[in-house]
Amino acid sequence: MRTRRMWPVAVLLLAPALAACGDDTDDGSEDTTTSAAPTQATTTASSDATTDAASEAIEDPTTSAAPADLPSACDLVGEADVAEAFGVTVVQDGAGRGTTTENNVEWSSDTCTFAAQGLVEIRVKLTGPDDFKDGTFLCPRPLEIAAIVEPVDDIVGAEEGWWKVSDSPPLEALMRACSAAANIDIDIEYEGEYEGDPRNQSVALMEKALANLAG
Repeated sequence: MRTRRMWPVAVLLLAPALAACGDDTDDGSEDTTTSAAPTQATTTASSDATTDAASEAIEDPTTSAAPADLPSACDLVGEADVAEAFGVTVVQDGAGRGTTTENNVEWSSDTCTFAAQGLVEIRVKLTGPDDFKDGTFLCPRPLEIAAIVEPVDDIVGAEEGWWKVSDSPPLEALMRACSAAANIDIDIEYEGEYEGDPRNQSVALMEKALANLAG
């Protein structure tokens, strides 16, 4: 570099060592390092691409318990409550925490899964006000992909509600009810033929869950 000609002799004697350590910056360009970790914008864009089309819910039994002041989903309703509402014998088949993203809104829930083998799986999800990623407590409208979605106003104990049902077999449905304390989802997946009225059955279980939540 041209400026080296003006340096003192003592500094010039160090030039060979300095050149060996980093001569690649002598062209005056600034050395920058790009972190391998994705930026928030990148992560959001990637998430949007996969979650705008469908809701994602992932159970993780290794994560923390339900939020403070709320019971766990498995304490909210039990096998007997589900069996009474749906008219089938079920067993508790899993529990944990999960994350859901719908229409760019993300929240986590405490989840309890019940199953009647070969017939139906029913997941109860409990979401508190602090479980929303952006801090805004909402009652999101479910996505209308290959399904029919309609508001529900006949759930005792709920301020707002939604019913979502697949428009072709096998039957998949979601009942969502929202109160001032929490949101509750009842997610139903039938493996084969089903009997009864899944909407009214979901309302019956939802009202039991809301009553237990209110104490």
